[in-house]
Amino acid sequence: METIIKVNPSELNMGFLDKIKTFIGNRNNIDVTISLKEFDIGYAEALDHSIEEAENEQHLVTFSMEDFMAYTPVK
Repeated sequence: METIIKVNPSELNMGFLDKIKTFIGNRNNIDVTISLKEFDIGYAEALDHSIEEAENEQHLVTFSMEDFMAYTPVK
């Protein structure tokens, strides 16, 4: 079963979440997808630029696994 619910940001509150929980019930294996329909041209251009730089091997940063593990915070 698939359901699409369209809401305004002002409707996203605990009451809305409670309604979703009631709808889902005790079912397992539930996927929730949030899709934004707005298109930010500046973000898309920056992403395209970053992809182009990576493909042309510009401004890449490389490091060893040991360096990565040393940089990664321990929880």
